[in-house]
Amino acid sequence: MWATLDFEASGLSEFSYPIEVGYSLPNGKDHSLLINPLSASDDWVYWDDFSESHIHKITRYEVESNGKQVVDVCRHLNTVLGEYELVFCDSEWDLFWLGRLYHAAHMRPSFMLTEICCWLKQYNGLEREHFQLALERQGPVQHRASHDAKQIRLALDALVGNR
Repeated sequence: MWATLDFEASGLSEFSYPIEVGYSLPNGKDHSLLINPLSASDDWVYWDDFSESHIHKITRYEVESNGKQVVDVCRHLNTVLGEYELVFCDSEWDLFWLGRLYHAAHMRPSFMLTEICCWLKQYNGLEREHFQLALERQGPVQHRASHDAKQIRLALDALVGNR
């Protein structure tokens, strides 16, 4: 059985960092956590105003005021996602942001995050286009982490079922 994970971030650059993480479980439970960049051991200062205003619409004030400590977010993810054999994301950016999150907490994930299209190609012979079509059938992307994680899970389930 698998779960899916998605991040929203401060922007799309090598200096960006995760500001929200969401996951979707096979039982239909979805959850997200805002991440407080001030709690990172690294300097998380990059902020892309365009991403805030046109993509995720999460403000820097919101994550600094309501975000969880990076260590607490990592512990939560390890507890919940550590029991799944497979945890999927739909972008290499998500792999990058997972690495930034755990590095900032001086921790390691208890689960392996895999980019879905690589897995689909290797184990099911399906191309990225198949996944993109299944994802588009789920409706518009909202760029909020738990909603997007659920769309990824539903698209994957539609393609191959949850084994």
